[in-house]
Amino acid sequence: MRRMTALIGFALLLPAACGQAERAYTPGEAATASAAASPARPAPTGTAPATPTTAATPASGPGAIVMGGGKFQVRIDWPAKPDPLLRLVTGYLVATRKALVAGDDRYLQDLDLELSAAPLAYDWVHGYLEKEQTVRGVTRLYNLRVAAKVGNGVQVNACVDETGARVVSARTGKAVSPRPQWVLAPYLQAVIAHRGDDDVWRIRDIRYDLKGCPG
Repeated sequence: MRRMTALIGFALLLPAACGQAERAYTPGEAATASAAASPARPAPTGTAPATPTTAATPASGPGAIVMGGGKFQVRIDWPAKPDPLLRLVTGYLVATRKALVAGDDRYLQDLDLELSAAPLAYDWVHGYLEKEQTVRGVTRLYNLRVAAKVGNGVQVNACVDETGARVVSARTGKAVSPRPQWVLAPYLQAVIAHRGDDDVWRIRDIRYDLKGCPG
């Protein structure tokens, strides 16, 4: 994954290692789900919100966002009592994957991004769109949590299992080789956000740790 950085240097950072998810999700299940999924019978569409200021957070239970006519899904294992701030990280994952599936970065406009974070999101997406690549399969988000919150700053973490996803050519549908690192094993994704004077939380930084969520 481009711009891969260790989660260091952030004053609010708490221990980031992923433990067991609150729901009994085992990394690697996404790959099984991808193999079993049928485009004719996609998983039920969930209610996971796209931004931290829109849509209600589901009370509990898994959610699924189906894209590309069932060719790709983002499954979210919500904790029993989800903090609304979790939408910062889930919204980011959903928007970037929608952009890859559709081949259009307009979905990133749904995100509240500060100027420091916008290039990170757009550069990552365009790194694949410019090579005419898209994604298929299943991505799973689990162990969602607010890792740190002090004043108007927050860090929100999620474990991401994309072993059930694959990057393919948008023209031929063939998997690209070598496979990107982010589809090889679960990883930690974090968004760092700041609340402005208008009470809107905006993403200030986006970070990843390939070893943050061991399988």
